[in-house]
Amino acid sequence: MWLKRIELKNFKSLVDFQAQFSPGINVVKGQLNEMGKSTLLEGIVVALFHNPRSTAKSLKDYVSWGSTGQCRTSLEFENKENKYLLEKDFGKGTIRLIDYNNLEELDTFKETSGKMAELLGTNSDGLFTCTSCIRQAQVGEISSGKKEISESLEEVITGGEESTLASQVIRKLEDKISEIRKGLDRPAKFAGTIKSLKNDTERVSQRLKEVREEVSKVETRRAELAEIDKELVQVQQEYARSKALLDKNKQRRETEASIEDFTQKYDELEKLLGEINKLMTKLEGANEALRSIEGLENEQQVSEFRKELDAIQNRRGDIEKDLAIREEEVTETKEKLDRRKSLRFLGSGRGIATSIIILAGGIIGALVGPFYLLGLIILGAVLLAITTWARTALIRDKTNLSGIEERIQKMKEALGELGKEEKELLAKSKCNTVVEFDKKEMDFKTSLKDKGGLEAQLKGMLRGKTAEDFQKQKREIARGLAVEQAKLSEELKATALSPDEYIKLESKVEGLGKRQTELEGRKRHCQVIIEQARFNIEDQIKQEEELESLQEALKQEEKKVKVYGSAREFISRARTETLSSANEALEKEIQRYFAVFTNGKYKQVRISKEELKFWVYSDEKGDWAKPEELSGGVIDEFYLAFRLALAELIFGDKKPPLILDDPFVNFDSVRLANTLNFFKTLASDYQIIIFTLSDLYDKVADNIILLGEKETPLGQIQYSS
Repeated sequence: MWLKRIELKNFKSLVDFQAQFSPGINVVKGQLNEMGKSTLLEGIVVALFHNPRSTAKSLKDYVSWGSTGQCRTSLEFENKENKYLLEKDFGKGTIRLIDYNNLEELDTFKETSGKMAELLGTNSDGLFTCTSCIRQAQVGEISSGKKEISESLEEVITGGEESTLASQVIRKLEDKISEIRKGLDRPAKFAGTIKSLKNDTERVSQRLKEVREEVSKVETRRAELAEIDKELVQVQQEYARSKALLDKNKQRRETEASIEDFTQKYDELEKLLGEINKLMTKLEGANEALRSIEGLENEQQVSEFRKELDAIQNRRGDIEKDLAIREEEVTETKEKLDRRKSLRFLGSGRGIATSIIILAGGIIGALVGPFYLLGLIILGAVLLAITTWARTALIRDKTNLSGIEERIQKMKEALGELGKEEKELLAKSKCNTVVEFDKKEMDFKTSLKDKGGLEAQLKGMLRGKTAEDFQKQKREIARGLAVEQAKLSEELKATALSPDEYIKLESKVEGLGKRQTELEGRKRHCQVIIEQARFNIEDQIKQEEELESLQEALKQEEKKVKVYGSAREFISRARTETLSSANEALEKEIQRYFAVFTNGKYKQVRISKEELKFWVYSDEKGDWAKPEELSGGVIDEFYLAFRLALAELIFGDKKPPLILDDPFVNFDSVRLANTLNFFKTLASDYQIIIFTLSDLYDKVADNIILLGEKETPLGQIQYSS
């Protein structure tokens, strides 16, 4: 198989790149580092092997800096004269492989990868970079591809006819054993089958223990519940019988009490109605007595009559009292006047005239006569004064007497008027005298008082009701009494108990009721425990079955691990024996290449049977040595020989391109010349692509590709002679 043309878009530093390859040796050359040769090599690997639909973060590293789109690759190649085109768009996630000769097109990565494996000999970029693709800095780096190398060698030995390699079987067995035993030796996030089964077994065992404990508790409660039900039935029956007898006695006693109550009420009502009737009769008599008193109709009228008579009597009394006083004054005044006869003379006209005459005679005599006549003047003046006073006193007494007599007359007239008023008032009350009125009034008030007392008694007895209301109540009580008497049947009477028996029965019913309540409470408690129980006997059976199943599964898994272990050991020994022949073939090929690259200095190589470990026989040391213990040039020469031997053995007639990233920098000039001549011969079977900064390979190149600094499509084909 050989590559013809590659095109890269937005691939790292190669924004828009094209290059053409030819059969034989192709030298990709850049004058300086960072000109894109490593990027082109990586682009070839990506174009051959990578999945454009992958979500790996590493794909983002392939995108050109500042580009908004993903990279794209296009690769043209030939294989046994068949022409192919392999295109990948990492932005759209599309792929297609066109077979121009057979006019076939594959557009899925799985189909394309299978076809590329058929053409290249592998679809693994790891195996490819460990064999056919050799980077200068990674010539001796094969540890990452040891597994694929080992499997590929195994496939070579078995002729590629086995669908599953022994190494794969061993790995699967180891994976299976590891998967099953995961978490046993050290903690794991996701435990293996055995650990999970052990965990499940412990969990189910603990669960079964809880279930058994709860089921045992529930069964105990069930047994207790059965005993409670049995006793409860007996207690309920006895309670029902005793309660029925007690209820009948209570009913009888209540009925008898009710009858007694009704009878008492009936008697009380009957007595009350009798007293009411008596009072009503007496009240009617009182009313009749009041009606029989003529002239006096009601209490107000009598009161008014009494007030008016009392007023007349009071006024008469006052007048008569005053009249007596006045009459006494008249008598006293007359007696006084009789005692003053001399005073009457002095106060009369004659007395005054005599006084005046004496006074006048004294005055005249004094004027004309002797001085002693002055005594007549004094006598006359005194007499005049006395007569004047006497006259005044007499006039006053007479006036006073006249006034009193006039007042007495008026009083007598007033007494006459009062007598008329009294007669008129007594006439209204149909009485002739006040005494008669007083008697009538007393009789009236007595009858009225009797009536009031009777009415008060009647009101107290009626209590706001009427006699008819009490009659109605009496009839209702009579009906109620009849009903209660009807309830007191002979059967009810037959259940009668003595007071002592009743008290005992009542105590018994109370005790049975408490016992029934207690049993019902215990029953509910048991029922709640049973109802709320999380598990029952069926759950216990299920848990036991599950535990048995887990234990059996655990035994099977442990047995399976033993079987897998035995199978792994057997297959591993068989594989080791099988690979020993592959190692012999690989040793021969390495020795052939290694002798050329070291100019015949190192000819013997040994490979371990179990894993890819190498030793080289050193004549200088006289012993076997690891390649890493030799010089840097020998290390590169050994691993270059090893990789070419691998490519020869693993890929056989597929002949994938050999891509070399300047792997000869540690070769001396003699060994490099021999190596290049060897590669010139090798180029007849393989397409060889050498990436370099040097011009050393120009002389063996069939095609030279120069890498420039521009971002425009680059690719220049030069032919050397």
